[in-house]
Amino acid sequence: MLGDTKQREYSRTEVAKHDNAESLWVVRGNQVFDLTLFHTDHPGGSDMLMQFAGQDITEAMRDGDIHVHALHAYRVLKDFYIGEVMADDRLTYAAAEGGKDEMDCVEEEKFLDLRKPLFMQMWRSRFSKDFYISEVHKAHHLPGPAVFFANPILETLTRTPWWVIPVYWTPIMLTMLVLGIKYEPANVLFVGFVFGMVSWTLMEYSIHRFVFHYDENIPEGMLAQVAHFLLHGVHHYLPMDPLRLVMPPVLSTFLGLNILTILCCIFTPGMLHAVAAGLITGYVLYDECHYWLHHGSTSNKQLTQLKTYHLRHHYKDFKAGFGITSDFWDKVFGTQFATPE
Repeated sequence: MLGDTKQREYSRTEVAKHDNAESLWVVRGNQVFDLTLFHTDHPGGSDMLMQFAGQDITEAMRDGDIHVHALHAYRVLKDFYIGEVMADDRLTYAAAEGGKDEMDCVEEEKFLDLRKPLFMQMWRSRFSKDFYISEVHKAHHLPGPAVFFANPILETLTRTPWWVIPVYWTPIMLTMLVLGIKYEPANVLFVGFVFGMVSWTLMEYSIHRFVFHYDENIPEGMLAQVAHFLLHGVHHYLPMDPLRLVMPPVLSTFLGLNILTILCCIFTPGMLHAVAAGLITGYVLYDECHYWLHHGSTSNKQLTQLKTYHLRHHYKDFKAGFGITSDFWDKVFGTQFATPE
């Protein structure tokens, strides 16, 4: 971390040797950073970062033809600082826009200590709402999952690998269809199933926009902030945490039962089961897609655009781009990003 009293010095020749996926170092403003544990999580993809392995990325991060990096990027980079360039190898760089180096614009951490369990820090916090909302949307990065609880049992309940979602929900979805066939023929179930899947896309958008991003509308106080943090805030604070990207079954089951209660008031048996099965299928595909958008890579142009679209929501503007599997409903409701990427 920047500010450590024990700083190592490296020559540019030594940095240049670390030019591969197993050991990826870069220089930025005469400071050395080890991005070995980050390059696969780079929002622009690992390949983009690999182009600059072992090199000086100071001007590349400012280059509009490549991608002008926001302050969030420098905040994340700061977490991987390992030392300084040796005096004989130091360069003088052109002044940044505004005259102040971007790294100097990154404020000292005043929110949470990522080396300690997060839940009790939030529980004991006395943050103002404005401060909390501002800080929780500043992305940070850890080489592994963050720790929520010191208690190992409670900690386990907060961690959900991506594969748990299909394993847990697929049997429930199939059970819904088996029960539904007792009430309606297969063609009717098919219509209800498709309707459920299509309906999920709107539900996905609505939950993300109006529930997860209640944000400025939450009341003042610690309890509201803890609830917001557990529900979605931590995902924006640590967007690449691999075990906090899909919803824990305990929480998704609670939400699912509430949705099922509403469906019971609308549909008759058979159609109810089919629509529920379609919604569950849509949800599973959404959660798996969401995980991939953070950790997957592809050469497919459409999927790359979808990944870029979602990560822009995390790293540039959390008040827009609420669609995950598609930007369709953002277009319908006018919540696309104000300017093109």
